[in-house]
Amino acid sequence: MDFKGFFENLKEKIVSLYELIRDYCTENKRNAILIGSLLVLVLLLIILLICIPKKKKTAAVQKKPVVLTETLLIPDGPEINRDYNISRETQEKWNDEQAEEWFEKPSEYDIESLEKANDNIILEITGAAP
Repeated sequence: MDFKGFFENLKEKIVSLYELIRDYCTENKRNAILIGSLLVLVLLLIILLICIPKKKKTAAVQKKPVVLTETLLIPDGPEINRDYNISRETQEKWNDEQAEEWFEKPSEYDIESLEKANDNIILEITGAAP
């Protein structure tokens, strides 16, 4: 192998690359400064990533069993009024008594406000239509 010829060829390529970079820097100083500063910044970030210690996984901590000194007390829950129903069985039809108890007739104001809300929704939908 011809190491002398290899090194001379390498030297010529490096010198030509150096001259090309030097010519570019003299012609485009602003771009050269920008590119150089970005390269330095990238190198600094790579060095920081290498130097920052990585978090090591800690060994599993053995948990000690909980020893109670006193018995646990369950607190009293909120009181519920007698006329409050938590749940009820649903039926297919209500009788008149249940309808009177649970159904509330809407007031005139409720009907008008519902009508206005529906009209606004319809105007919003049809207003976007061509």
